[in-house]
Amino acid sequence: MHDLEQSGFSEFDRWLALAHRTRELLDAAIGEGTLPAGGADYLADRTLPHVEGVQAGFVGWLRTESAGLAELRYLLDRVGSMRVDGPATDAERRAAAAEAVAELAVATRTGRGPAAALRIAEPWNLAALAHARLVLGMLPRIAEEDVRYPAGRRTYADIPVPRGPAELSDRLEELERSLWQTASGRRPDPRDPAFRRAYGFFDAADRLGHRAFGSAA
Repeated sequence: MHDLEQSGFSEFDRWLALAHRTRELLDAAIGEGTLPAGGADYLADRTLPHVEGVQAGFVGWLRTESAGLAELRYLLDRVGSMRVDGPATDAERRAAAAEAVAELAVATRTGRGPAAALRIAEPWNLAALAHARLVLGMLPRIAEEDVRYPAGRRTYADIPVPRGPAELSDRLEELERSLWQTASGRRPDPRDPAFRRAYGFFDAADRLGHRAFGSAA
């Protein structure tokens, strides 16, 4: 990883380095079909805990006045269940079993498991959430020549900014899921819109850090 100019704030420096390295790993996963040595551990030990911190910040930030009744019901259902429907076909059951085995291998190696319980929000969690919302707002505005996604159209203009707490919750959960799938050894499909949004998030976060702190891309 190239030298990164220090912002003077250790936590923001960590976020900038994390965004840069995570984008590099997603590049490798999509280009080479596998993560480099130590890549899965980095995603599991560094990137995913950061996303979990953002989610903890989201729970701490959410107030009844920030969402309508329908959104609140939706969010309560999501937080209360934290599950998806089980596989319905033999093919889905085989895919789920293979993914579970891969995730268990990552969890055994790192001592962490997917879908860890959300922590109580701390001030830095709230700051991480604010940073994530800024990144999501910047994502569709990145100039085409600055888009680094290695497949398809060179634009993120079609990726919408979350319009409320429910959409923001969905995007954060999707981001975590895409990272776990990559860390557990699944080769990303360049045409997968969820992976493209996850890649774009770290591409935008990397760009935002360079703009904010003046380091060279």
